Amino acid sequence: MFGTQRGRRQILDFAGLQDLIPLVDLEGEPFVVASQIVQTSESYGRVSYGRDALGVFLNAIQEFFGGSSPERLFVQSILKQYELMTPVKEPEEITQWQGPSRAQDVLEKIVGENTLRHIAFLKRGLEVSRAVALVDAGDWVGTGFMITSTLLISNNHVLPRSETLEKTSFRFNYQLTFEGAEEMAKSYAPKAGGLFHTNPNLDYSIVELDGVPGDDWSTVSLSTRTLSKGSRVNIIQHPAGQPKQISFQNNLVEYADDTVVQYVTSTLNGSSGSPVFDDLWNVVALHHAGGILPEPQTNNFYFRNEGIAISAILNDLPSDIRASVRP
Repeated sequence: MFGTQRGRRQILDFAGLQDLIPLVDLEGEPFVVASQIVQTSESYGRVSYGRDALGVFLNAIQEFFGGSSPERLFVQSILKQYELMTPVKEPEEITQWQGPSRAQDVLEKIVGENTLRHIAFLKRGLEVSRAVALVDAGDWVGTGFMITSTLLISNNHVLPRSETLEKTSFRFNYQLTFEGAEEMAKSYAPKAGGLFHTNPNLDYSIVELDGVPGDDWSTVSLSTRTLSKGSRVNIIQHPAGQPKQISFQNNLVEYADDTVVQYVTSTLNGSSGSPVFDDLWNVVALHHAGGILPEPQTNNFYFRNEGIAISAILNDLPSDIRASVRP
């Protein structure tokens, strides 16, 4: 992606560094352009509290490396050594494109469906977005969301063990105003001795938070229905540890069964632990994996995401937890 001027612009846009685009000549050899971006980011300084422009750029660029590749580990070591920004938790990776694909399907993704929505669609989206929080585990960050007044769900690879909670905080309302200023955020801690339940196979963890953040902010509705190919999904997330953002409209389901949902999206990446909503703003999956894959037949590259179906998670829960988070 970094090989073209358009790709370089997309990476800076994904990183939330749009202000740097006019300051960098995006034409030329990749190494030269990369050096210019690093130098410009370093001199630019902080883009917001605790977020240096260089750290934001490096945190975004690592998403294009493999989960445990030497390149990604090197970038993370720089972020930690120079305290530029907390690295995002590397997502699970998918390598297989599920379901059939035809060249004409690509055109249908773009122009084949009426995308008009009542304006209340946006209002409801803002309401449920309040339930989404940045998960700061100290050594990495991810995303989670409230499913009851006190219970939050995220990925197992974000919160793998109860010991991880000792230095973990959950930051709500970490987002920007329309003018680009940070809104007032509020952090919560895990409840001392509280519930913690995890399943690495389905890649989810549920943790009990101190206080009642679900009442203070919001909770989401869960849906057990299986999506069909062509359904649209909306993802509210903290991509690369940035302030809360939303990806919607061009997110199309390409494959779904009782356990996983795979979907292509026009954005580059989402954060581990994000809620995947249907168009009624019910959560249908827990986002946990992604990869830039070539679509068979067309060889066009898309960032294909994968989520664990909510029905699979609910069926796996102990009865006492399941009773408190009924759809």
